[in-house]
Amino acid sequence: MKKKQILSVLLGVLFPYILNAGATEDIYFSHIGMEDGLSHSTIFAINQDKEGNLWFATYDGVNKYDGYNFTVYRHEYTNPNSIASDITRCIAIDDSDHIWVGTREGLSLYNHRKNIFSNYYYKKNGINVPINNIAPIKENWLMLGTTEGILLFDIEKECFLNDTLPSLHLLKPTALKRQGEYIYIGAEDGLYTYTLSGGKLERLISMPAGVRIHAILCQMFSRIWMATEGNGLFMYDSKTKELKNYRYKSEQPGLNSNYVRSLELDTENRLWVGTYSGLNIYKEATDNFSSIRSSEIQEGSLSQNSVRSIFRDSQGGMWLGTYWGGLNYYHPLCNRFQRIKHVPFLNSLSNNVVSCIVEDSEHNLWIGTSDGGLNFYDSTSKLYKNYLFKSGSLDVPFKDIKTVYVDEEHDKVYVGAHAGGMMVLQRKSGQVEYFNRQNSNLPSNNIYSIISDENGGLWIASLEHLLHFDIDKRNFTIIDKDKNGRKLQQYNRLLFRDSKKRIWVGGEMGVSVYNQTKTDFLTNTDFHIDPILQQAFANCFYESTSGYIWIGTRSGLFAMKEGGKELLQYTTADGLPSNVIYGIMEDAYARLWISTNQGLSCLNPENGKFRNFTILDGLQGNQFNAGSYYR
Repeated sequence: MKKKQILSVLLGVLFPYILNAGATEDIYFSHIGMEDGLSHSTIFAINQDKEGNLWFATYDGVNKYDGYNFTVYRHEYTNPNSIASDITRCIAIDDSDHIWVGTREGLSLYNHRKNIFSNYYYKKNGINVPINNIAPIKENWLMLGTTEGILLFDIEKECFLNDTLPSLHLLKPTALKRQGEYIYIGAEDGLYTYTLSGGKLERLISMPAGVRIHAILCQMFSRIWMATEGNGLFMYDSKTKELKNYRYKSEQPGLNSNYVRSLELDTENRLWVGTYSGLNIYKEATDNFSSIRSSEIQEGSLSQNSVRSIFRDSQGGMWLGTYWGGLNYYHPLCNRFQRIKHVPFLNSLSNNVVSCIVEDSEHNLWIGTSDGGLNFYDSTSKLYKNYLFKSGSLDVPFKDIKTVYVDEEHDKVYVGAHAGGMMVLQRKSGQVEYFNRQNSNLPSNNIYSIISDENGGLWIASLEHLLHFDIDKRNFTIIDKDKNGRKLQQYNRLLFRDSKKRIWVGGEMGVSVYNQTKTDFLTNTDFHIDPILQQAFANCFYESTSGYIWIGTRSGLFAMKEGGKELLQYTTADGLPSNVIYGIMEDAYARLWISTNQGLSCLNPENGKFRNFTILDGLQGNQFNAGSYYR
């Protein structure tokens, strides 16, 4: 059997630490609250439109979440095109992707194109009737649950109908759920079904007196689950006609409350049950429930025990809306990202802001940080060694590391720092030597990139100059013109050598490519550098197996081929989460992994489609850092 190949990717500002620390069911939640942009910490309903936006009905407006930011829609008294009420109860999305919101004052329809709402009010005794449930039933019809009974809404004519189906109107619905051709209606005296094709209403189950159905879920068409307010969870088997009641029992495994608020199935067809006292997951093998509750000391537990709504999104993620606890998110693959971070008083990374990562020939890692100097990670012992350098008696800080070059042949490590110049570390002896403006002819203390010239010297990019360092003579030379006297690009912070030995230079003033002739540069003509790249702020270069040179900038992602005139460009309009690109790497399937200012993105070059990852997928944060990536 062949051993599995494991792709290990290191990215980030904050280095990853491991999430899974032993909670029930191995379920760990990310928490999203008002500090993240949510308008209110109580969420009554959740849904998702065809564009992938999530919608949350709260006690203070409806929220649209695009994966990165919240847009809040509230009622404005002077604006008739605002939502009908801040108190929103339910959200339904019909087959035409219309977004319907039930509010305390009426029914609201969101207009995607105009970004406004149309509102419809049904009055009883001069008072607007609240809309508590919405079930799309036909192309132009909605079934609405209200305290005044069931209403029908004609979308085309934009009007309510209360006399079309008098038998329905007499019901006082507590829950509505459409499943195929059936509408399941929870009422005060039982569970009803309404057949859309035949228009037939019949009572399916007579519930015990006083049982109030709060939510309905159909599982595999034979099981009908009913959440109740105070009477636990009921399951009706439509084949055997058996009705079973699951209830909370003190000090026994099972439901953690008889007040059941929400029901949903996950990607494994497991039933999730939200109650007043936590989350339960049904275990079919034992016909029982596991319990997950909020904990002040357990990281990744529920933010609050009262789970008011549960929704499974299009990617299999589970969203839990709570009462005064905001949102909780879980994805079955969220533990794919591991985190390594600074832990006080333990052998760990010295600082969480990582600025560069380099692997040596023995598979050890050299990790530069913004405020903690250089870290050496020993892959054998799994231990860290921190080099927080003090550059002798000179008052030159050397802790903001920007670049590391490992000279394997001479067993040296060259390190560049912002405001600190360059340091040379003898790996065996640990001896260090500093080069800066105070003790050498180095013209700048801001060293951002170091690569070999493959002739016994180094090419160095500082913010102010492009430099050549003669290792034997210990001498720096400013390179400001190419061999033909043409002025070189200025303000560079990035150097990259491709497979044909060409040197790519990037920084605040754009992108250039040169051929090397001994210790001189000659402007390369194999590539046509588009004007947009001559002005772009470049953060990274990468050469893929397809032969493309990829360039990450603050204006998006670019790619070009030798001799080709076509310039590929990807931006947020194409699916990138951000136009600020920090790192580019390729995996074994030729997919590109791209770190950005708004999350991590995976590009399939064959179809040009992106799969984006955020903190909800287990990332340490959405904002990454230039130079901080490595496979």
